[in-house]
Amino acid sequence: MKQYLFNKETTKIELHFEKCEYLALTDEQKSKLKSAFLWSNKGGCWVSRAKEPNLYWAKKTAKELGFEQGESVGERLSFAEQVERTQDRATARAERYEQYAENADKRAENLQSDFERCRQDWSWLTQPNMNTSSGRAFTNQRERIIARFEKGMDEHKKADYFRDRAEIATETASMEKYNDKGFVMRRISECQRDCRAYQRKISEYQDYLAQAERGETVKDKYGWEIKATPEQIKRQLAIYTERVQVITDKQNFLESKLADLGGVTFNKSNIKKGYIVEIGKREKAVEVVGVGTKNITYKTIAGGVVFHLVASFAEITKIIKGEQG
Repeated sequence: MKQYLFNKETTKIELHFEKCEYLALTDEQKSKLKSAFLWSNKGGCWVSRAKEPNLYWAKKTAKELGFEQGESVGERLSFAEQVERTQDRATARAERYEQYAENADKRAENLQSDFERCRQDWSWLTQPNMNTSSGRAFTNQRERIIARFEKGMDEHKKADYFRDRAEIATETASMEKYNDKGFVMRRISECQRDCRAYQRKISEYQDYLAQAERGETVKDKYGWEIKATPEQIKRQLAIYTERVQVITDKQNFLESKLADLGGVTFNKSNIKKGYIVEIGKREKAVEVVGVGTKNITYKTIAGGVVFHLVASFAEITKIIKGEQG
């Protein structure tokens, strides 16, 4: 059976097979392949659209195409290195789109230059079609110039499209989201949640492995039989252990960013119900109506309707009014 590779550097799955093998696939199999994978000219292989940890569909598709899990290749990047790579690629993408936009504008100017010159003569625009050889020649010339002008408008639209893409890429390259305390704090909470979940999985699989090595029937905490060999259990245990390491690395990066932003100044000890606080750039003066361990609930009014929203302590920029007024 053919095996798929997991590329640690890109955190994607790769399928390597010959063109004749691809041509031998049915239309349905080709459709499944293209729904989960993209062809990479650089790698000379099919690469999953999704990244780790969202590889369920890619793995399922690979299995249906006759591939089984193979070895891992490459070196895993730290989260900081991944962010840096994303910035570099987004910067290059923005520059490329800006060049595309500039080229499209130049093509538009070239296509529309004859019309811009001719339209200064009002009679050129208003002259009626005449059924003579010279009249038909003039009409055909005018129609060609107008057609080129319309193509130029299409090129201007392309330029606008590429500039929009360049703007998105520039925003990605700036990594402005990591300057938002609220965003960083929410990502840290997600890391903590995911780490706890994987730690529970590790504990369960360590128990499964112990049962298997004792020669017992492997059962989960609900009494359901787990049909897996010790080698399969060890492989899954290694996957979960690596996921904890990856998430911890990401959490360390985020906590470093939070520290650079000044850390979390406020908490439940210095924020009380009834305080008036400022929430970042969103809310300049809102009343705190609830205080939790990590978040507050605050009241805001929009269109005459009262809303109760949630924000993390990290998003509070200052206390406007406390208990002493």
